[in-house]
Amino acid sequence: MTYAAVDLGTNAFRLLIVDKKRKKVLKRYSSIIGLGSYISKTNILSPPKSYYKVLDKIFKYIKDFEVKKVRVVGTSIFRDSVNKEQIHRDFYRRYKVKLEIISPSVEAKLTSIGALHPLTFNNENCLVIDIGGGSTEVVLVKESKIKKFISMKIGVVREFNFYKISDFIDTTFEKRIFNDLEKKITSYKFFNSLKDNKFKVVMNGGTPTTLAAIKLKMKKYDPKQINGYKLSSSYIKSVFRSLIEMKSEDRLRIYGMEKGREIVIIYGVFILLSLLKILKKRIVYVSDSGILEGLIQEIN
Repeated sequence: MTYAAVDLGTNAFRLLIVDKKRKKVLKRYSSIIGLGSYISKTNILSPPKSYYKVLDKIFKYIKDFEVKKVRVVGTSIFRDSVNKEQIHRDFYRRYKVKLEIISPSVEAKLTSIGALHPLTFNNENCLVIDIGGGSTEVVLVKESKIKKFISMKIGVVREFNFYKISDFIDTTFEKRIFNDLEKKITSYKFFNSLKDNKFKVVMNGGTPTTLAAIKLKMKKYDPKQINGYKLSSSYIKSVFRSLIEMKSEDRLRIYGMEKGREIVIIYGVFILLSLLKILKKRIVYVSDSGILEGLIQEIN
């Protein structure tokens, strides 16, 4: 039985097609849309041409692989839009598949299930963090069960849209962003409830996977090398220092940097380092898996 999962995020659209019986991945596809940059101050979402172009390609793959069951989910950017019902109707009219605009709790559940699936931590306590384009989900998992979670309105595209700068960030502006983020993050009582930090920090999403790919100097991205890869805060800080002193187009010359991510990657690292400081952690375990893999596991 061939199944497909589609994750329509604020920054990237992703597809996973699997033969579930043989536990074999048939197709992976990802494209950075930056959809979060197409929402107005009044929260009206106006999808660009690339939105339809990428969706057409995704559904062509679904047809070509003769997929029997498919689930498509939209996350933060769709939740925020006031015209979500119109977008929902337009999506079904074009593709004859329901677009599920999932709640923060469902997103947290799917991302934690997916992120931990390829890792062998033997039921150890984990804090799963998914830094997305429009939101960041933080999920505490103990003995393979979700104990608590938070969905923060903090994300790489959301922050970029607010600050409107990506190249050559000076020390003054850097301090301002870190201070702003620390205030935003600590305003969520969730972090006060983490009295001990006896858990592994597992991060998925484009920021940590890109940092791992850069360290591995990947010319061609390989998720098998990414899953379970350890990153130290000292390494992340050293990469951060290099990135903020570059023009965004120069970042594309770095092995491991995906086209389309060079502009917002800085804000992902801002968020990542802010979280590590608050959590008093120095090591991050990276997972290439997330919502897609969580969805596949739920399809029957």
